Amino acid sequence: MSFEVVDTYPYFRRVWARYGGCGVDVFLEKWIEEYMSLFPELFRLVKGCYGDGWREIARSRVFPRLGGLISSIESAYSNLFSVIPEAYGRSMEFWSVDVEVVFVVYVGVGCGAGWATDYCDRYAVLLGLENIAELGWCGVDDLMGLVLHELSHVVHAYLRGISCKKLEELEGDPLFLLYSEGFATRCEHLILGRESWRIASDGSWIRWCRGNIGFLAREYLRRVDEGRPVNDFYGSWLNIEGRSQTGYFLGHEFIRYLEKGRSIREIAVMEFDEVVTYARRFLLEVAFKNVGRKI
Repeated sequence: MSFEVVDTYPYFRRVWARYGGCGVDVFLEKWIEEYMSLFPELFRLVKGCYGDGWREIARSRVFPRLGGLISSIESAYSNLFSVIPEAYGRSMEFWSVDVEVVFVVYVGVGCGAGWATDYCDRYAVLLGLENIAELGWCGVDDLMGLVLHELSHVVHAYLRGISCKKLEELEGDPLFLLYSEGFATRCEHLILGRESWRIASDGSWIRWCRGNIGFLAREYLRRVDEGRPVNDFYGSWLNIEGRSQTGYFLGHEFIRYLEKGRSIREIAVMEFDEVVTYARRFLLEVAFKNVGRKI
């Protein structure tokens, strides 16, 4: 088994100690000059999340909140170094594969708590401490679920014989995205041996999702058919009816639907056209079996 950790946090910590109290604009420039400049591939990926608008996101949405998150960031950072080796070992054992993975631990501009992508042409899991802290996923159990989820994306790409970047491109189709995120969520639960739903702070989130699965399916399908984005189902800053990240639940249920006739490994390598056909079929079946008012 082989993995590497690119630990950028000590460099961030040094910049924060020097400039964290100097105002957002000053800190932003020093974050670029004295931190991100040391990791050009990471900086390229971070900027690519938002295109030309990345500075405004950093200035208005992320960096003003860092001061209140530093304690949680430190806690998450400390816990990650016990979680990463165990999560990697459990994931590789579950799939009986040996995939080389680089983990990048960093503080960015809100690109996600976890991100399975390519880093210097290698399978990678990026772990954004600022989002981890914001979501409150700083404990070992939540971090274990997060890392297993992202590793499931990596293994998914590996089993399909493609890069993570190519998997991300396929996720440009919202029906394939439902499948991909559902697959990672389901595999996270299978490896853990339980449904964790770290997205929910209590049981109300999952109860609402289960009680409103028909509404979620109809809304998802409506947006697909109208050519509208489905970001509201996935982003932690976005929501459907006040509930964020409901797409992970809906996708999880889609994978369980597929498991009625396939093994999880067979599901991993389904052809693209087959995936979108079955995703639409699932949404239609759920939507019209569960017609009714939202609760």
